[in-house]
Amino acid sequence: MKIVPLTILLAVLCAGCSKQETASAPVASTPAAAPAVKIDPATAGSISGVVSFKGTVPKLSTLDMSADPGCPPKAQPAEAALVKGGKLANAFIYVKAGLPAGSFEIPAEPVVLTQKGCRYQPRVMGIMAGQKFKVTNTDTADHNIHNMPGANPEWNESQMPTDQPIIKTFAKPEMMMVLQCNQHPWMRAYVNVMTHPFYAVSGDDGSFQIANLPPGDYTLVAVHEKFGEQTLQVKVAPKGSAKAAFTFAPQ
Repeated sequence: MKIVPLTILLAVLCAGCSKQETASAPVASTPAAAPAVKIDPATAGSISGVVSFKGTVPKLSTLDMSADPGCPPKAQPAEAALVKGGKLANAFIYVKAGLPAGSFEIPAEPVVLTQKGCRYQPRVMGIMAGQKFKVTNTDTADHNIHNMPGANPEWNESQMPTDQPIIKTFAKPEMMMVLQCNQHPWMRAYVNVMTHPFYAVSGDDGSFQIANLPPGDYTLVAVHEKFGEQTLQVKVAPKGSAKAAFTFAPQ
């Protein structure tokens, strides 16, 4: 009978143990996606209101765009603080807390930023993370779109009038991300990347509405590029129409 050396026998036994341990090791699982939030239309309500301004409106300088023949030749008013009849436009209003846990459906249609009259239109906007962001140029001037993010990747792209739209997405939530044109430094817009669709921008009359909200107690925030941020607590009853009013002042 052939005798197997002890060192070889131990090596075989250790190899078997190693294979057995490897085979039985747990496999890391992919984290489960957050469940989708379903809004019951039979109980959904809304928040509507107005953003006002009290005090002396800051005097804004006019914009000289005449150096570029593709821009308006006459001086244009700045738009950092649009106040009319005591009402403030371009405040971004959103639900900060109180929503049910889970994920919300991303709209299929893109949010569109248009370059017209050598300005970005709209100046303030909201978009959901993962939603398409479409940039178009209706001017005869060449433009440059440069985002300056804090959480999302930075990009900087030129766009001539004949170019196709630029399509981007933002993966991470971020408030008041600046977009500017490096060729026309007065061109500026603010993008708010959200995880839900419950936001609005105040119009020329200061009004806003956030619809299709489930009943609940919410923290509502209004933020303005020049006048800062305000917070309110708002209760939405089943099928209710809650009201909210913000008043900003010079800083």
